[in-house]
Amino acid sequence: MAQQDPLDFTGKHLAVLGVADESSIAWAMALAFHQRGALVRVGHQQKFLSRVTALLARHPGIQAQRCDVLEPGDLGSFFQGYAPGTLHGLIHAVAYGPAQVFTQPPSAWTREDFNHTLGVSAHSLAAAVGAANTALAPGGSVITLSFQAARRHVPWYGAMATAKAALESLVRALAAELGPRGIRVNAVAPGPIETLAALGEVLAFLRSPEALAGQEGILPRAVEAARREAPEDDLTLARRVWKHVESEFAQRTPLGRALTAEDAAGAALFLASPLARAITGQVLDVDGGLSSQLGL
Repeated sequence: MAQQDPLDFTGKHLAVLGVADESSIAWAMALAFHQRGALVRVGHQQKFLSRVTALLARHPGIQAQRCDVLEPGDLGSFFQGYAPGTLHGLIHAVAYGPAQVFTQPPSAWTREDFNHTLGVSAHSLAAAVGAANTALAPGGSVITLSFQAARRHVPWYGAMATAKAALESLVRALAAELGPRGIRVNAVAPGPIETLAALGEVLAFLRSPEALAGQEGILPRAVEAARREAPEDDLTLARRVWKHVESEFAQRTPLGRALTAEDAAGAALFLASPLARAITGQVLDVDGGLSSQLGL
């Protein structure tokens, strides 16, 4: 008798929050689940409507709905379409911080900017789980996105590192809360991947060059190398900076290659599957082995 493929999600409902464009890790995850039979609905901010609409035109089986995580009404509307106990998976890939929380030293962060960064990037997971609470199915899975800066200092990650540390703590707390219902909560922590958010962080430094003055490390070296190539505009410069960042990180990893959004999506498929039925409250590093190396 043939055994069922544990990565077959046919007929299961998946909600994915945080799709901005084709480069989004959230989109790679949505596509991976859709390709394995899941009924996927993505949530997006209104400002990304045209980009998401273009994606859905190429993948009509995926649904989309506006969902600003700072708006309780949006979260409620997004999840009210699910009958109780029918949502197999919730993917939270939402993070944002104003440019100055990346470029300024911690002592200069304002309370407003700090709270906004943590509200969008960490508390939104709790808010999303609260809105989806009755819809979540026993045996289901909640997955969020973290980064190694939650556990070690990465100078250019600013207040987002604090937000990711809070997010990882929240993963453990939610795992304890939802565990009695058989619902698992985990985080995927990819290494550097070029996304719209990543390019936005680079642009913040390019527009505040004094923030990198006198600093050493991967980002200042990447900016210097990219500037020597004399790109014609800021966005092209940001993309070249990121390529240098990815290249240096890849050289430091045992696998020796840059990471992709599809690498993170594969980890999400595993965590949402029965193969990971005993895994909860964990952070899975998907970084080519970078975090296993001393001195990084």
